[in-house]
Amino acid sequence: MGRKVIDRRTGAVGRRRNAAASMASSNISTPDHRDAISDSETGTPSTPSPSRDVSDALIDFICQNRPSQPPRKRQKTTAKSSVSRDKEPELEHIIVKQPSWELKLSGIRLTELKTPITRTNIPVYVHWTGSRGVAEYIEIEDETKAIVFHAPLPPKEDLEDVHLALLVHRDSKKWAKTQGRIWTEFDVTLDHEKEQYFLRIGFTIRWNTTSSPYNIQQASARIPSLSSVLEKYFPDPAVTKGEQWSPQDFYQSVHMPEKNDDASITMKVEGLETELYPFQKRAVQWLLRREGVEWSRDGRVRQYVPTDHEELPVSFIKTQDGLGQPCYASHLYSCVTSNLKPFIDFERQLKGGLLAEEMGLGKTVEVIALISLHKRPKEQSEVYDVYSGQNVRPAKATLIIAPPSILQQWISEINRHAPHLKVFHYKGIKTYSKQEKLLEDLLLADVVITTYSILAAEIYHTPLNPEKTLRKESRYPRPKSPLMTLSWWRCCIDEAQMIESGVSNAAVVARMIPRVNGWAVSGTPVRKDVNDLRGVCVFLRYEPFASIKHVWSKLISDHKSDFGKVFGNLALRHSKQSVREELKLPAQRRYVITLPFSPIEEQHYQELFSQMCEEVGLDAQGNPVTEDWEPEAASHFMRRWLVRLRQTALHPEIGGRNRRALGQKDGPLRTVEEVLNVMIETTDVAIRTDQRALLMSKLKRGQLFENSPRVKEALVIWEEAVKEASQLVEECRENLRLESANVTEEGKQVSKKGKEVDDGMDDDHKNDPSSRLTVSRIRLRSALEVLHVAVFFRANAIFQIKEMTVDTESEEFKALEKQEKEEYEAAKEIRREILQEIFQQANTLMGNVAEKAATQSFVQIPELPSSPPRGGLESRRIMEQFHEWAIAMDAQANTLDEWREKTIEYLLRPLVDEDDGIDTTGDEYEDSTKLQDEVEVYLQVLRAAVADRHDALTGLTNMLVDYDMKQALRIATGTFVTADSEEDVRGPAPEKMIELLSIRRQIKPTSKMGSLRGVVAELRALATSLRPDAENGSTRAQNELTIVEEQFKNAQKHLNEQMKVTTALEKEVEMFTEVMNTRLQYYRSLQAVSDSVAPYEGPNNDSVYTRMLSDEEKLQKKLAVAKSKQRYLEHLKAEASNPSEQRICVICRESFELGALTVCGHQYCKECIRLWWNAHHNCPICKKKLSLSDLHEISYKPQELSVETEDVHEHSSPTSKSRKSAIYSEFSKAKLAEIKNIELDGTGSFGTKIDTLARHIIWLRETDPGAKSIIFSQFSDYLEVVACAFQKYRIGFSSIDRPKGIERFQKDPSIECFLLHARAHSSGLNLVNASHVFIAEPILNTALELQAIARVDRIGQHQETNVWLYLVDGTVEENVHQRSIQRRLQHIGQRLSKAKGKAKEVVPAELLDANLEEANSLELQEASLTGLLTKGEGGKGGEMVAKEDLWDCLFGGVAQRTANRALDGSSLRLDVEVGRHLRAEAAEERMAVQGLEA
Repeated sequence: MGRKVIDRRTGAVGRRRNAAASMASSNISTPDHRDAISDSETGTPSTPSPSRDVSDALIDFICQNRPSQPPRKRQKTTAKSSVSRDKEPELEHIIVKQPSWELKLSGIRLTELKTPITRTNIPVYVHWTGSRGVAEYIEIEDETKAIVFHAPLPPKEDLEDVHLALLVHRDSKKWAKTQGRIWTEFDVTLDHEKEQYFLRIGFTIRWNTTSSPYNIQQASARIPSLSSVLEKYFPDPAVTKGEQWSPQDFYQSVHMPEKNDDASITMKVEGLETELYPFQKRAVQWLLRREGVEWSRDGRVRQYVPTDHEELPVSFIKTQDGLGQPCYASHLYSCVTSNLKPFIDFERQLKGGLLAEEMGLGKTVEVIALISLHKRPKEQSEVYDVYSGQNVRPAKATLIIAPPSILQQWISEINRHAPHLKVFHYKGIKTYSKQEKLLEDLLLADVVITTYSILAAEIYHTPLNPEKTLRKESRYPRPKSPLMTLSWWRCCIDEAQMIESGVSNAAVVARMIPRVNGWAVSGTPVRKDVNDLRGVCVFLRYEPFASIKHVWSKLISDHKSDFGKVFGNLALRHSKQSVREELKLPAQRRYVITLPFSPIEEQHYQELFSQMCEEVGLDAQGNPVTEDWEPEAASHFMRRWLVRLRQTALHPEIGGRNRRALGQKDGPLRTVEEVLNVMIETTDVAIRTDQRALLMSKLKRGQLFENSPRVKEALVIWEEAVKEASQLVEECRENLRLESANVTEEGKQVSKKGKEVDDGMDDDHKNDPSSRLTVSRIRLRSALEVLHVAVFFRANAIFQIKEMTVDTESEEFKALEKQEKEEYEAAKEIRREILQEIFQQANTLMGNVAEKAATQSFVQIPELPSSPPRGGLESRRIMEQFHEWAIAMDAQANTLDEWREKTIEYLLRPLVDEDDGIDTTGDEYEDSTKLQDEVEVYLQVLRAAVADRHDALTGLTNMLVDYDMKQALRIATGTFVTADSEEDVRGPAPEKMIELLSIRRQIKPTSKMGSLRGVVAELRALATSLRPDAENGSTRAQNELTIVEEQFKNAQKHLNEQMKVTTALEKEVEMFTEVMNTRLQYYRSLQAVSDSVAPYEGPNNDSVYTRMLSDEEKLQKKLAVAKSKQRYLEHLKAEASNPSEQRICVICRESFELGALTVCGHQYCKECIRLWWNAHHNCPICKKKLSLSDLHEISYKPQELSVETEDVHEHSSPTSKSRKSAIYSEFSKAKLAEIKNIELDGTGSFGTKIDTLARHIIWLRETDPGAKSIIFSQFSDYLEVVACAFQKYRIGFSSIDRPKGIERFQKDPSIECFLLHARAHSSGLNLVNASHVFIAEPILNTALELQAIARVDRIGQHQETNVWLYLVDGTVEENVHQRSIQRRLQHIGQRLSKAKGKAKEVVPAELLDANLEEANSLELQEASLTGLLTKGEGGKGGEMVAKEDLWDCLFGGVAQRTANRALDGSSLRLDVEVGRHLRAEAAEERMAVQGLEA
């Protein structure tokens, strides 16, 4: 194993070899050693051991007078002499420990030794082994680097202090010699006692003291052995490791002023027009003291002199060093000191802190009071800012940095409470052109307010972004931010949790801003965990926590006691519960309104709930379906489904998954009625799909018996399939007829309104894939395809039976032969009907081409003049070039005509199956593909040739066509290989492609020939140049000009004609392409029909047959359920148009709430139809045969609103009387009826919840005129739906996401509602002009709900706050609400238990408002606010639900209701059920009698 060499110079290997030789020559061995642990005071070895030989070199090394190494420190710690190699600066240090290791010596030659000989500061080498670093042996070197001593080290358990000293020695060599440095010095002593000689190696651990908190930073790179030294020699019982931390640790640590502060009671703030509450006065007094002043009893602000206290600074303990001298050690700072004054002074000189009042307790007013009371004294014109290292101008203003959403709120609050303060809104340096004027305004202001975004942008105008070094000085130097050139009296950051990391641009600039006092303001400074507080320490420049990460990490992991001291001194917080007696807010009333689903919403929700159960592997009660069900594996799906079900309870189209499931990811919002239509269409599609799958399975099952003696069994199966398929076809035909009639009727209605009727309406409906008529045609074609297969297979079966008939002359044979021909003919007719549509399209297009061919109306390419005039002398060259160009163009035109004729010939070939004389062979598609390939090649080359003609006319180059042709040639020649295939791809008809492309290159006019547009341009230029000479009387010029003008006129004429022809040719190629594609589509369809009747080639055995039967049985059950569901949905649609229809069971003649609807459309109460079906298995009215799947359960819940207090069943037996939570208040049923009876404008419903909300807002107009409301939801999608509904119902609203939304809500009387979602940065938002808060859905994490309520229920509120919680009966919302109630009741129980000293059952009388306030505060404090919302779903996934809560939220209410039904059956309910049962039996007997009489 290789040796780890520490602090060795180059050449150590060679020296070690020489040293080994020296030891061998001196006969030095390493026998067993004796270990002894001794300190500097005792020096007594423990146990003897065998002697060790010693070398002469070692004795000479110890006895040398020449110093080997100077002393490291000037401090004298022993009477023995010590010298130093290098002179080092004197630093105060302590002796931590002086352990030693003694070894007994033998064979020593020094006989006259009388006193111990010691050599100090000797160099040693320690060899470390293993990944954990275990010291194996130690060696001593002399000045020549020769080894004079070598000995293995005993185990760590025997020499624990020595091993620790060696660890310190190993680690200390990595660091510089600074304050806080710790190292080990070595000495060696030769001593004797009586006749025995000893060698003692001393290990002295020394530690430099730290003189001030600023020097802790130098020790930021802490060595690993330092923790071991602190734990062993300076133990601190307050250090705890492994404890769980929560936000509550912070809230329990913060300072809360005592109520007996007499001085603060007399506080009067001049200029403040608001009377402070007593607790606010105490808070302002604390703020003043943190700035070094206080309010005195004589009514003025004076200097604050803190009382001296004997408490040690944070984290320090009083202890002793290894020599018994007093010192102070800190595990947190990893340092020791002998003087605490710098640390005490540092803690006192920090100006400012963290104001963390609970939401709604007036942090803004407290800051305004502080600004009014403590103003900056006059100073010199410039001051030096130590932090930024520059001279700055002192400003009297307080700089406030706030989120944009509450900036205007700050300005209005200052103007309202302290109008004497001059406020300046700083909008960023880029918005001001005059810097001097800006500085003057800032210096005159009392308060300057800006936002975090402005602050982040200012980083580019601060020393944090140095300018680049340029060769020449910039003409326009970068302006400097005034935020950095002024020394602010006070810098205050509101909503300080926004800089929790301390590393964002805004946080960096905020830290650098020159100021005297710094304040962080936040009601929720801890959003995730206590690590969020580091951003506050960074802003406040609280060292060493702001700069040294390892100190901060230790503070929040192992030093809970020190954490409490730090923030007990730095932060202040009152809770509403603690100041309830002083805070006289209007009452807060809470109501929970339970809403019933409409039948449509109920059906949709229950369908999704069933899908959820199936996907997560649970039944409707939440019990696992399989024994191997894994909760961990299902938790992801459960969470996703919980979100979706909660969104569905709000509106069917909330959330991306719901919108996609309803077939509309984007587009306008649909009403509940439109959602019902989508559900009907979706169910119909599912039925058609399952019907086709069932019939195709039967047809395939019959194929198992064909070409075998059991072919007659196949015939039976196929005849049954023909019957069912024929019925399906007839249904589709009828549906298509009705849709066609509807389209015709719609066209007539449009005509009656006086609008122009589009003759192509039928074509539009025919081609539009989303129209109902197109859907009906597609369904009919699908049904015909199945019928074709069934009829064709039946014909095959008859053919096979006929072939098995021996007597070919028998009547049976003739009948079979006749039937065979009829069946094949029928299959052929069906096939023609299937192909009719595409055949007609192809035939129509082919007819157009044929008509053009017959009438010779295709594009005629005009011939260019073959012998153009030579022209004059000037134009001869141009006209000769034109002549050459014209010949090439005419040659290309001839080739184009040939290619067009060939293409037309291919396109006009008759389609197979077009006339009765041509039979299909099954290879039609393959044959057509060959023809198709040639046509495609001709069309590609035609398109390229037309583009070549266009290029020759204009002089341009079509790069895209050139690229396509090059690529086509590469494919045809096999030089192109696709990325997903290693085989060569030759493309369609490669030989033909190569041939035609070669011809194309030959006939393409070259670029040297020029272009016709170029000829025209040259002739124009020539005419222009000749015109001046002709006008001056030159005969030659006049003649030349006449010729050129005539040539120019002819060339322009040819250019126009050819360009028109080229455009027509392009359209002609497009027409050919359309015909080709349509023909190909026809053959594809024909081939698909042929493939559908191909012979079965799969496995054929009894297991396959059994599996097919099983699959068909499942499909039949699924079909029955789907049909009953479809019937129920159609019933709901009909009922929506006639809601007053009586729901009477025809068996018992009683109305019902829970019943069943048969697939034939009749409804009965559930008990009656159950008894009837058990006996008859048919419909009581129409006698249609029914299976259990044909019955669809229906419920008619009373469409009434209800307001109830919540029942709490936790820790109570099911039979005990339910206890009321008393968290929610009672509400008059008469008022609920008034809300329900309000009529809404317009047609269509937005769902139960949104419609009720709209009615409630309209009701408040009458009962509470002028009242404003907050609508809160965790889903921003829901608020978008609410906005649509409010627009329709003419309810004024604004939103936090809209421009000036807050300002409009506060000032515009027409705005009644404010839409607020959980992801909005609403902390600090003041909306006391509202008095109603609507919580759209139950929130499990109550902290989210309380954040919204705190916007309204806060200081400044003069009206009662009404909180309305909406939840839908029988959904997961009930479960979530119950879980939330249980949490708050647990907090209340904890408070009552603490107050009474023992646990006690919670009773309604004890659930006082104070306890509820305490529960809310605890919920806020314990919540990790950043972890309350999910990060998925594009930021729209709602709140985070813990794994342990998922099952309760999904199934808790189901289980509870099941238990209630089982245990809480009242006598009245029993009487009703018994009566219904008896009436059902009586009706059954009557019908039986009627059946006998019949």
